[in-house]
Amino acid sequence: MLIESAFFKLSDYFQSVESPSELYEAQVAFIFAVAIYQELQNRGFPYLLPYIQFEKPYPIESKRGKKPTVDIYFKIPKDKLPPEILHRWSESGVCEENWIEVKFFSSAERSGSSKPKAQNVGVVLADLLRLKYYVREGGKYLLLVFNRKPEYYLAFTKRGSSRRDYLNALLEPGEHRVIIDLAKEPKTVLNTISKHFEKPPHQKIELNVLTYTIKSLPVKGLILLADVPYRRSRKGLTSTEPAYYFYLIRIIEYLPELTTEMH
Repeated sequence: MLIESAFFKLSDYFQSVESPSELYEAQVAFIFAVAIYQELQNRGFPYLLPYIQFEKPYPIESKRGKKPTVDIYFKIPKDKLPPEILHRWSESGVCEENWIEVKFFSSAERSGSSKPKAQNVGVVLADLLRLKYYVREGGKYLLLVFNRKPEYYLAFTKRGSSRRDYLNALLEPGEHRVIIDLAKEPKTVLNTISKHFEKPPHQKIELNVLTYTIKSLPVKGLILLADVPYRRSRKGLTSTEPAYYFYLIRIIEYLPELTTEMH
């Protein structure tokens, strides 16, 4: 699979980053696009570079004027590839159109603040909703990159100590059926979603996802604040040395007849 193969090359690209503290989201999207192109080049199709696009508008009518855009869009021109290659790619799960959202979480937010963490949850959910509802079919991917453990940036627990179990499922390697109940989310999350998504058609969202992960990659050369390197626990000091964490979440939408058989 093309997108997935490119994903597993990301750790190689990130090892060459000289100043991790200066990385920003657009750079991460560019690096991933380069990884996709490199994957195509390795397979003998460097001429497909023009079919990798940035900020492609979603195929929807927007009530807000300007159409929302996806970070990376890659369309396979079927007329430019041999039938045997198309058949092989189809059998391995490659889609003609591929929509990829990219989110990079860096050290701007403090771990002790719950509001930014809840807002970050809203950002992740908004991207998943855009992929699910703005695109009818094709490859739908969300690339998440963290320069510390995801718990540093995402609120896995709501007020009242109830957990967002869907976050654990989204970041767990393998295939999962995820249920997100927006009615149980606080205004901080819902307001963030509304900034990036028109309006959820349902309060309860069901997703079939396939998640890929890469083992954490240590971040070198990052300047740390005095309260960041170590966190006190009951057992003493626990190191929280920064490291990159990579997650590629693919939304899987089964054909109606397959869905009926599964249930």
